[in-house]
Amino acid sequence: MNTPVKPAIEKGLFHTPFWLVPEKDVFAARAVRFQELAQAEKSEWRLYLELLAALCNAQAVVAARHDIALPKLNTGETVLPEAFQGNVPSEFFAVFTGLIAEMDGKTNHTAAAELGRLKKLDRSEAEALAQRVLTENTADTDRAAEIWVQAALQIVWTAWAAQLGEDDVPPVEERVLCPCCGTEAVGSVILIRGDLAGFRYMHCPLCNSRWNALRAKCPTCGDAGNVRIWQFDQKATPDLAPAYTAAHAESCKSCHSYRKLYRLDEQQYADPVADDLATLGLDMAVGEEGFGRGGTNPFLLLGA
Repeated sequence: MNTPVKPAIEKGLFHTPFWLVPEKDVFAARAVRFQELAQAEKSEWRLYLELLAALCNAQAVVAARHDIALPKLNTGETVLPEAFQGNVPSEFFAVFTGLIAEMDGKTNHTAAAELGRLKKLDRSEAEALAQRVLTENTADTDRAAEIWVQAALQIVWTAWAAQLGEDDVPPVEERVLCPCCGTEAVGSVILIRGDLAGFRYMHCPLCNSRWNALRAKCPTCGDAGNVRIWQFDQKATPDLAPAYTAAHAESCKSCHSYRKLYRLDEQQYADPVADDLATLGLDMAVGEEGFGRGGTNPFLLLGA
């Protein structure tokens, strides 16, 4: 029996792709960006940014060591296995232990103690922890472990997404949740490259893929009449970190939410995961106006 061939997405002369594959060097580039942001940070928050720079470097190393096979693609709401379902990938434990080993000697005493505890977990314990993280059912005792688990899960899902083609990810109406894995977008970027200059793409913090969303509409509720863009006036606040140059917050009075976006024409190396953590002052300012944050960052932990 012949296998039916999936029809390709028809592309016109001025085709705007709905979905973009993760950048090949996403973890290494993010490590560099975290280090740049740490150097510009004047508070002790720079120590956490430095830790994340080391973690992203480790992600790049570990990702290169593993050949992670693409699972059978879904035909439902997501193309890849939906993260929130809590099904831990079979590759997770090897990636997780490899990441912990790669971080050995590259953290402060507190983080080293946590890594020492995680190193003692057997496969079933580590996978149970990962399942709690995926389904957002973590306990307070899991908090210190979350960034390490998230980092390992990112490696797996990003490796999967990197093997997809544009035709594998058909356009959908949903613009907040990743069409590949169902994870909520951490924010969006306004691109500057070639024919896509000026287009807005949402960014997934788990599989690192991007998908198109109209700039004129709120990505959360779709309203086009109550959107406002916020940004700090750097002339009035000259002591702001350079990351604020490209960081904006897009609020919506209809759904009372806001989500960050980054203009790459103002900072070409802005990363939605890294720059989010370097511009938390913008979250505070917009939150004080009554808007609730939209967008999840796997490295932004309550009480961090």
